[in-house]
Amino acid sequence: MPKKKKKKKLRLNYKGIFKLLLSILFLVLIFLYFWNLNIKNIYIKGNTIIKDVDIIEAAGIKEYPEIFKLNIYKMKKSIKKLPLVENVKIKRNIFGKITIIVEEEKILFYSNIENKYITSTGERVDNNIEYKGCPTLINKTPKSIIKKLVKSFNKIDQSIIHMINTIEYNPYKDREGKVIDETRFKLVMNDYNTVMIDTVNITKLNDYYDIYISLNMNETKGLLYLDTITEDNILFESYTSIEQERLEKELKEKEAAEETEEVENSEASSEN
Repeated sequence: MPKKKKKKKLRLNYKGIFKLLLSILFLVLIFLYFWNLNIKNIYIKGNTIIKDVDIIEAAGIKEYPEIFKLNIYKMKKSIKKLPLVENVKIKRNIFGKITIIVEEEKILFYSNIENKYITSTGERVDNNIEYKGCPTLINKTPKSIIKKLVKSFNKIDQSIIHMINTIEYNPYKDREGKVIDETRFKLVMNDYNTVMIDTVNITKLNDYYDIYISLNMNETKGLLYLDTITEDNILFESYTSIEQERLEKELKEKEAAEETEEVENSEASSEN
């Protein structure tokens, strides 16, 4: 007679199932913990002008909400709407730390006429921020020329821009009053020297330190013409020589006027 096959009884591995369920429960609890984890620390980096509190309010994290429920895209978009924000990055970690790295636009100068700061992108920012160290454009300037000035100033080292006190739009004209160079400016420096410059030659300002030393401008103050610079010559006139030339010119004009008056008086006497 053929042997009957014994049926194998399936035994459930209760211990293995329990471990599996325990692992799943642990993972669910971990997920719920991190999903509901509130922000513990906020770090703001890269900002020198924009206040931390303004960035935090724009990001919508003033109340320290759940860190992993945040919409990072919307946060960046909201922060970028703040004046002077050029770019923003946001990082977060499992310990509740969120870091917002802001890249600010550079403030190039302040416009007296517009009563606004002009940034590296040409944006106008209201005069309600705490900022020092930028030059002031003191007179009315065509918008097209301001655009050229902004583009040119972006080529200058920020340390040089901080050395400029005032900017005056000063187009060069011939004796008949015809404009020869419409992009010329007069810059009064914080060291009391004056620089004539146009947007074509404006990168020459990056050499200002070297020129300052070579011409001994720390002792002899004067007018530096960088709008007419050549490879072989830098034109510089001291204020003393300029004043002397002015006095000599006035004296000559006075003497010429007196001679003219004497001639006219003489002719009038002879007629009488």
